[in-house]
Amino acid sequence: MVSCTIDLSGFPPAWHRIVRSWYAWQEIFLRATGSFPGKNQREPRGGETREEIFWGGRPPVMVGNNELAFVDNADVSYYLVLEDGKYYIDTKERGSRGRYWMFRNFEDAEKYLLFLMSQIARPGKYTESPRYRWYRAGLDPRVTLGRPDPTNFPGRVSLTVDQEARDRGWTGESDAPAASHVIVRSFNELDAELRRDVPHDWFSINISAAPESVCHRDNLQ
Repeated sequence: MVSCTIDLSGFPPAWHRIVRSWYAWQEIFLRATGSFPGKNQREPRGGETREEIFWGGRPPVMVGNNELAFVDNADVSYYLVLEDGKYYIDTKERGSRGRYWMFRNFEDAEKYLLFLMSQIARPGKYTESPRYRWYRAGLDPRVTLGRPDPTNFPGRVSLTVDQEARDRGWTGESDAPAASHVIVRSFNELDAELRRDVPHDWFSINISAAPESVCHRDNLQ
């Protein structure tokens, strides 16, 4: 196990876990392409940082007080936005940003972000992924769907767990099967499920918080 310290002081304490998760799954993303964190040791170019080069991508960053950005310059970027007491997940692709998910609880938004990260990073075919598996399984039996605004957003559905008094949030109808399986699990249960088909030794980095971001390259290969 290789130890890395990450400066988390710029993030709200409740958001530290999902920030740590980005680093864990970024290692998987790199290993799936035959690389590993720290393999690229070139000098920074343009506005790059050494941390960005080490991790093969831009680490998470706060944008203002209520927005956490997971920026990918080449592919899809995700943004967790706290607005009016709700948690939204936006995506940005080819310069266009849209809002596709809303969760009333941070825990559900955190879990769905973890799911999105893992889908991008994991090796293998889409048909071997949790998203495909849950799509085939259909809606989790504990979850029911509603139509919060069928006139303005006909493709949007709300998700209610175990007949709770209030729904957990909304998503696009095609995302609902996977989302239903995500929100009924605890964070740790979901994390274990997402890691299940990934080689165990690929998760080789232990992330801890410190005032300075430092990571040793020893044994990262």
